[in-house]
Amino acid sequence: MAKTDRRVRRTQRALYDAMIQLILEKGFDAITVAEIAERADVGRSTFYAHYAEKEDLLQGSIDELRAALQQRVDAALSVAESDTHPALSFCLPMAEHVAEFRQLHAMFSHGRGSALVAELMHEMWAGFVRTGWPEGDTLAVEAIAGGFGATISWWLEKAPELAPADVVARFVSLVQPGMARK
Repeated sequence: MAKTDRRVRRTQRALYDAMIQLILEKGFDAITVAEIAERADVGRSTFYAHYAEKEDLLQGSIDELRAALQQRVDAALSVAESDTHPALSFCLPMAEHVAEFRQLHAMFSHGRGSALVAELMHEMWAGFVRTGWPEGDTLAVEAIAGGFGATISWWLEKAPELAPADVVARFVSLVQPGMARK
């Protein structure tokens, strides 16, 4: 895979940052490509040179998050043997990301975000579960991903004082006993 040109990365980062700022102000569904381009200080044609629509920019940002989480999961799995099932190894890195971007995730978890964002996050979490637990059936994978999303929402709304590690430990203690390790 060819390395992306610095100017391209800079433009994509500006578009991403503009999208996040606008999401925090208005919500994803209410923003337009023109607003994203204006906030990023690029022309609409520049936006369209990189993305077909705002949903593509969103998908790209979720893909970047997935890749970053995967690196952290891989590093954690290779360093030490963990008591946590491999299917749940994404939970702590994801919770730490949520803590870092609490305002953004709180917006999505309280129903002010886009259904598309919720769907993409759920798909990402289900993908991590599926990869770490290939013998898990579809219902179990979907239930764990959905339960993780509900846990994040509960944390942000009802117990924001908890540390990411505490939230994940509670989630894992609830879910893991139902997962037979092979």
